[in-house]
Amino acid sequence: MRARQGRLMAMAGTAVLAMVLSTTSACGGDDGGKTKLTINTFGVFGYTDLYREFEASHPDVEIVETVSEYNDHHNNLVNHLAAGSGAADVEAVDEGFIAQLKATPEQFVNLNDLGASDRESDYPAFKWSASLSADGRTQIGLGTDVGGLAMCYRTDLLEAAGLPSDPAAVSALWPTWDAYFKTGRDFAAKNTGVKFFDAGTNIYNAQIFQLDESYYATGTSDVIVGSNPKVKTAFDATAKAISDGLSAGLVAFEDEWVTAMKEGTFATITCPAWMQGYIKENAPETAGKWNIAEIPGGSGNWGGSWLTIPAQSDHKDLAYELVSFLTAPEQQTRIFKETGNFPSSVTSIKDSAVQSFTNPFFDDAPTGKIFGESAISLEPQYQGSKHGAIRQAMEHGIQRIEQENQAADKAFSESVDEAERAAR
Repeated sequence: MRARQGRLMAMAGTAVLAMVLSTTSACGGDDGGKTKLTINTFGVFGYTDLYREFEASHPDVEIVETVSEYNDHHNNLVNHLAAGSGAADVEAVDEGFIAQLKATPEQFVNLNDLGASDRESDYPAFKWSASLSADGRTQIGLGTDVGGLAMCYRTDLLEAAGLPSDPAAVSALWPTWDAYFKTGRDFAAKNTGVKFFDAGTNIYNAQIFQLDESYYATGTSDVIVGSNPKVKTAFDATAKAISDGLSAGLVAFEDEWVTAMKEGTFATITCPAWMQGYIKENAPETAGKWNIAEIPGGSGNWGGSWLTIPAQSDHKDLAYELVSFLTAPEQQTRIFKETGNFPSSVTSIKDSAVQSFTNPFFDDAPTGKIFGESAISLEPQYQGSKHGAIRQAMEHGIQRIEQENQAADKAFSESVDEAERAAR
């Protein structure tokens, strides 16, 4: 997601946006001797009201959040950790980078020393272990959410192309990715002026995150991005869909992508649980026009994050209070109901308020059931230490096909070269 990056997109996470959230002040810097507590995130975490509640219970604290585009956020964090300065008191980390960062646990506060070990039973084993150092001693983060896969779609746009709009009927259209692309070609043949999906990178990533093994040989540091035939299959299938005219050719999370979402110029979008928040935040006027179907292939997980505290923080204890508050089961339940980010807390996942929840924005789709059925038993894909950097390299290839009309074979070859360099 590098092409055309760096432009502001309020509360959606595409460029650096500093928000000072305080009950008494909206300006930067200390106010009347208040302690400024900084937090860097990406995307839509939905914490605005929770910050204000924390400040109300800590009147001497001012929270300052910076929201950045996904890749920029993680690249900046890696650089700040290496430099020993520049990181926030609290830093969000996505699953694509957690393996890389937990490999240097000395760069983070061991949350177990601050009481996090008491939270272990509140997380599925995979979520707790994903942010635990190799020796099992240092817990660098507390989980916020998981990213079970589905497909969001515009009911009105499918109907305009003569396709069904009921979730069960839509799911039946695409049990496999081949069927999804065939449906896309049928959709395109109607010439409604709308593209079938938003961006090739979102379609490609969904296929990758369904694989048992993608960029690394499971349990090893061996990079197989260029030799794994399933990676090439996903890349080629996406490239073919682009050449068939199914893609809107957008750069996901950029301003143009948001505008297209508002204007309804694409009909479907890969929908990890957290994507609900992007749609609702950026296109509120489209409420009721969306629904949610099964993802082609039937399952998968894309994303899910943790809150960490860099060792360079000057306010470690206070930062942990904030992290503990934001990731508490009751807050995860609340965030799910408000934004769609699906909880990673077992207590929250099992909460009847989550299990029975229907989302009015998505035509009362039973999102608690859709995303909750496999959350506890989820077996996530193995990701090596440079998974995030490899993913960026492969995304660049998809974007060159869309933005520069590069031939698919050349785009793949260049992306693999870039990925292998990044993994060294």
